[in-house]
Amino acid sequence: MKLELIYDVDKMLLEVVKRTAGPLGLEVESIQDNTVKVSDDAGDNLSKLSRELEPYGIIIEQGDKTDLLAQIKILIKKYVKGEYDRNVSISKMLSGELGYSYSYLSNHFTSKTFTTIENFYVLIRIEKVKELLADEKRTLSDIAYRLNFSSVPHLSSQFKKVTGLTVTQYLKYRNNTESSTD
Repeated sequence: MKLELIYDVDKMLLEVVKRTAGPLGLEVESIQDNTVKVSDDAGDNLSKLSRELEPYGIIIEQGDKTDLLAQIKILIKKYVKGEYDRNVSISKMLSGELGYSYSYLSNHFTSKTFTTIENFYVLIRIEKVKELLADEKRTLSDIAYRLNFSSVPHLSSQFKKVTGLTVTQYLKYRNNTESSTD
């Protein structure tokens, strides 16, 4: 049996960090954009928390220095959520926010992830498309516009390229798996 997982990365991250920090006596106050605020009296427990989170692929960096790769990913996710002017290209937004040329950012991202910023951007948009398709009142035209695809056919071709399914096949598959679990 093959199951499709639909998840909210922020909620998942918050839950993993809370469940890991709790037994160490740390209270997680908030989480936003990959930044977690824990109680001020964390002390020595931060190194324990760091070791406990490492198997989940979560690395703790203290202070204001956030890894450039993480900053790029955060900004792309915010861009897809609509927190930036959609008339500004992603390359200009990233360069403006991070203070580096897009060429430098692109080379840095590719050297760390073995994929391009553009591919990552497409993947994040397709995940958002899946999320928006759950709202049956939304049209593909609305979703394409909202996520800055040039047209519905462009959205459809990117969707097929990433998922291996057409939007219609995906919806049919999702509806069949939902009805079989009821």
